[in-house]
This record gives sequence, C-alpha cells and structure tokens, in this order.
Amino acid sequence: MLHHVICLRFEDGTSDEQVQQLMDGLMGLRGEIDTIRSMRMGKDLGIRPDNFEFASLIEFDDEAGYLEFRDHPAHQQVVRDYIRPIIAERAGVVFLGP
Repeated sequence: MLHHVICLRFEDGTSDEQVQQLMDGLMGLRGEIDTIRSMRMGKDLGIRPDNFEFASLIEFDDEAGYLEFRDHPAHQQVVRDYIRPIIAERAGVVFLGP
C-alpha cells in the first residue's frame, strides 16, 4: 500500500467554508479516480499551536495508482480551485507501508 500524506497551513483569513470546499473537493475525487483505495482528512484539533491546520491521508495500491491520481485532471482542478487559493504552506510525504 502506498500512503500519500499532505499537511497544510492556511493563509490568514481562510474561512471554514473554504476549508469545507477543499475537503468536499478532495472527497469527491473518490468517485472519479478509481485508484484511490481510502481517504481520510480533517482539520487539526488545535492541541499543539505549532501543528499544521489540515491533513489528508490518501492510499493507493502502488506508485502507478498514486501517479494517476496526482496527474488526473479532476485532482488538478481541486488543487487549482480549492487548495492553491488558501495555502500558506504545504508539507507532503509519500511512503510504502502495510
């Protein structure tokens, strides 16, 4: 299983509605990109002030499945419409695991 983790910090002034649109946009990809095996995401609980504000974990069978997702036009549209306008910082990791 290949795991794709993304953590985001948002620009000042980002609304809860914008974050929900981002989450809805990503979750909507499950119906469009069949290489997605599972998807989890959420806003940070604010327990540690230095944490990122949002994280997603998307799982694929293999690298080919991840690359199909990464380059898929529907994913690219979510990035353009809902992620890029509100992110201040991004961190990502792609790793293999059970």
